[in-house]
Amino acid sequence: MKKIWRLYKPYMIRPVLYKGVTRCAVALAVILLWDRFVESPLSAARDGSAAAAVVLFLMGWISYLKLDGVRISRLPGKEKDRKSRQGSRGDIVDFVDEHVVSFDELEPEEQTACVLAANLLSGLLFLGAALIAML
Repeated sequence: MKKIWRLYKPYMIRPVLYKGVTRCAVALAVILLWDRFVESPLSAARDGSAAAAVVLFLMGWISYLKLDGVRISRLPGKEKDRKSRQGSRGDIVDFVDEHVVSFDELEPEEQTACVLAANLLSGLLFLGAALIAML
């Protein structure tokens, strides 16, 4: 396994934060929907946060394995071209003098490293919330 820290560059902070915020928002929405609509003796703050942390850590482990070279085969079927769908969207960044690197512009290995960091940071956030709720 390569040194993971060598993969991270300063321009990768923005994609990591965007991915992490999105993962936290989705996990929080699922926890709040579970609390609202599921009749359960489990605490949403404690047990829901712990479950979200476990899921995020498992997603991080899969990203780590992907960095190590393990590939998950796709189901047979049509292969869609991702680049053709993304041609219609564009970034509206006219006010910045320097080039902002988006997630799609990163190399595949850098994208996987960003996903790994986002999953681990989000998992740590929810693990901390679960530990605080235990007190």
